[in-house]
Amino acid sequence: MNYGRQVLTHPFIVDAAKTAFVPACIYNNTKEDAVLLKLFEEPSWNNPVVRIMTHARKDLIPRLSADWTLGGLAQAMTAALGKAKQPVPTYLELLARETAARKRGVESAAFGMT
Repeated sequence: MNYGRQVLTHPFIVDAAKTAFVPACIYNNTKEDAVLLKLFEEPSWNNPVVRIMTHARKDLIPRLSADWTLGGLAQAMTAALGKAKQPVPTYLELLARETAARKRGVESAAFGMT
């Protein structure tokens, strides 16, 4: 639930999804979506996964699972757009870089001028 509330609702993710992707939600615990789960070989009652694919249902990048972070999704979207030879919005690229830097650890310094 936090993935939906914190990551999927981030304004940059929402904007990029509207601009460059066709988002679709497939529930993994309803009878109605069982056919789609079988089509994509996804187990029922699974944790969230993200697939970014072509119109022919070919994955552009490996499915994103077990990384329910803003950075993970931003990096996946950036990689998929690059693989599809589509322009990557600058704000999405910066978000992916910033979150990757924070994951590695960042330090800050203050400099004074006289």
